[in-house]
Amino acid sequence: MKETSKRFDDRAAMAIFAKGAIDAATLLSAPERIVPLVRQMCRDKARLTLEQRHLYSYSKTCRDSRDALYAAMHWIIEGQRPDGGIAAYYSLLSGYAESYPEVTGYIVPTLYDFENVIGDGWAKAAAERATAWLLTLQMPTGAFPAGLAGTSAGPSVFNTGQILFGLSRAYAETHRSEILNAARRAGDWLISSQDANGAWSGPASYQGRSHTYYSMVAWALADLSRHCEDDRYAIAAIRHLDWALTHFQPSGWIDGINLQGHPNYLHFIAYAIQGVLECGVLCGRSDAVEHAATTARVLLRKFETNKFLCGSYDDDFSSGQRFTCVTGNAQMSCVWLRLYLETDDVRYLNAALKLNEFIKRLMPRAGRGMAGGIPGSYPIWGRYQPLRYISWGAKFFADALMLEQRAKNSFESIETEALACAS
Repeated sequence: MKETSKRFDDRAAMAIFAKGAIDAATLLSAPERIVPLVRQMCRDKARLTLEQRHLYSYSKTCRDSRDALYAAMHWIIEGQRPDGGIAAYYSLLSGYAESYPEVTGYIVPTLYDFENVIGDGWAKAAAERATAWLLTLQMPTGAFPAGLAGTSAGPSVFNTGQILFGLSRAYAETHRSEILNAARRAGDWLISSQDANGAWSGPASYQGRSHTYYSMVAWALADLSRHCEDDRYAIAAIRHLDWALTHFQPSGWIDGINLQGHPNYLHFIAYAIQGVLECGVLCGRSDAVEHAATTARVLLRKFETNKFLCGSYDDDFSSGQRFTCVTGNAQMSCVWLRLYLETDDVRYLNAALKLNEFIKRLMPRAGRGMAGGIPGSYPIWGRYQPLRYISWGAKFFADALMLEQRAKNSFESIETEALACAS
């Protein structure tokens, strides 16, 4: 087993080296990117050098949350490619990447949510363009392919699940039968691909293995069941939920993330928590919500003690790598805010607000492909998606900022009720 793991590590290192060489060559052909690259690296180095973290220190920013939300959504829509898909990332070395079907799928609900905030039609138009492109990618089986646009890839369980979020929401907004049919076909393929124990493994799963962060796929199926009133999808979601819960340990650690050649990035830990939490809420499973809350509280205590979350963690949260996986931070803000809305426990609200302040500090205010973007890592050269502003980071942070507003409204409502009772 150790030898196999070492082979995966060696392959991953070789792939990173090869990609870095290609990006460096691309940078030489586009020297206008050199100044923004050097400027951002110097900025993060200075911030790391000057930061003084102590027991009572938290990040502060002069940026309003609404302004940050508009900036993140503007970055997403600026990244929409001519085909209608959202670019995977903007690299400081090579510029915009190709459209990313997986992320485009779960950005569609974020676009519609933002449309409800601004109501001027431009986010809705972007969602409709994205949905139209996604419909062209569906395979005859109902599955959606792995990888970026333009690659010849086989079907992917995870990508299909994340695109399903977009199809379900697009149908709810438009009531177009062709979108519902596509969503059902995707859901039917996911059910047919599910293992007897409720997991997904085999050729259509990443590295051919089962993963607990595929709870995000279960959430998508539960969401589809709600929109089309078909219990088959909820039953499949619950089967996976039951399997995933067997991997939640009393310590809060989640086994079965199963990323060979990669550390346990916070991004994937947060995926597992968020999928179980949201699936539990939709399916009325209080046990799932409590398991998710147990892990969320472990990370909350680490954040309260250290004033940051590690970019990746070793088993049982015994130690972690000292860089920030910014997307994972945005996802944990979403988790904490959802738990606040479910429990009224203000510790979750307090931690999420502080985490959002930290992320706002990392959003550039200017620069093509940078303004309003969310870096893969802090510092920008950290191990997770280095030197890139990534579309899924912007998506999850926009979600967190919209949840922040909901939570603040809820909190103010509770305060008003308390004052009325006291008068």
